[in-house]
Amino acid sequence: VYMTKTLTVNDPKGGKLNVSVLGTFRIPDLNKQYIMYSIEDVNPDNKSAAVMLGEVIGEGENMQIGGLLKSEKEMVVAYYNEILNQLGEEE
Repeated sequence: VYMTKTLTVNDPKGGKLNVSVLGTFRIPDLNKQYIMYSIEDVNPDNKSAAVMLGEVIGEGENMQIGGLLKSEKEMVVAYYNEILNQLGEEE
């Protein structure tokens, strides 16, 4: 799991997206890595931010954040909730 840092990733439309990485985790049964992140907002007055989950696709400059497959979503969310529980956060 990462400490919070900023990454620039490719969005599915070929653009660049700045995201604040809150952490990553791997699900061995799926052999995939997932990311907990929020999209950076250039509006300093925006006080609300959502934590999002996505699949890490690729590495380095080619890294993309993909959506969650419907068939895997329940397991990914369960892992995320377990991370929150271990950190002492509420679901």
